[in-house]
Amino acid sequence: MTAPSPGAALGPAGRAKIAVMPNPLTPELKNHVKSTHLAALRFRRAIKSFDPARRLDPADFDFIAEAARLAPSSNGLEPWNIIVLASGELRAKFVERTGANAAQAGQASHLVAFTAKTARGIDPSGDYLAHIGATVHSMSPEQIEAWRGRFKAFLTNRIGVWGSDDAMFGYTARQAYLALENMIVAAAAIEVDSCPLEGLDYAQATAVLAEAGLIDPALDAFAVAAVFGYRSEDPKRPQARRPIGEVVAWA
Repeated sequence: MTAPSPGAALGPAGRAKIAVMPNPLTPELKNHVKSTHLAALRFRRAIKSFDPARRLDPADFDFIAEAARLAPSSNGLEPWNIIVLASGELRAKFVERTGANAAQAGQASHLVAFTAKTARGIDPSGDYLAHIGATVHSMSPEQIEAWRGRFKAFLTNRIGVWGSDDAMFGYTARQAYLALENMIVAAAAIEVDSCPLEGLDYAQATAVLAEAGLIDPALDAFAVAAVFGYRSEDPKRPQARRPIGEVVAWA
């Protein structure tokens, strides 16, 4: 059994339990957790204009980043990284060259860029898989070699992306979105606003990061960006979603 994280304890069935929660979780507390989580999701909006005078407390952003670190990923490979564009000059260059909305990317407290592994970067025979196997999963050299074979078979036979650079990058970029979702939900839980940024010039975004020496574009490429901060005004429209009966089907 994998050891639980420092913030967890083992329940009677050997499952990791949240250390601050009673064991077992009481119905009252479970309902409180549900309502609090849904309240955070209802608070979350795709904010288009941020207050440039309000900055995130460093501890709050650390919490949001930790949520990304704990995100799930296919095969446990975590084939993504987060770059916080803290330099004003670099941030301005990123906004100008990618076509990002300046009211968001230029004014929000934090602008982050997600990169994902390219086909070469995630190649089963490459260094990254060996690094993750050894340092994250504590694999022996023999176990890593076996993993290489299983992963190539997965890419080839299970999801059919092997041999296509675009399809391989699509696979890794989807993992970045899992981490992004964790960040957005964690931010909403502490009433920090956010907005994912797509529709950018992806080639220029990769180029800006590469020119700054932040990535090797042969191994990593821009996948998606997001901003975090505080809204300058409330959205004009209420949050609207399809009814649950239309969204969820049972078969």
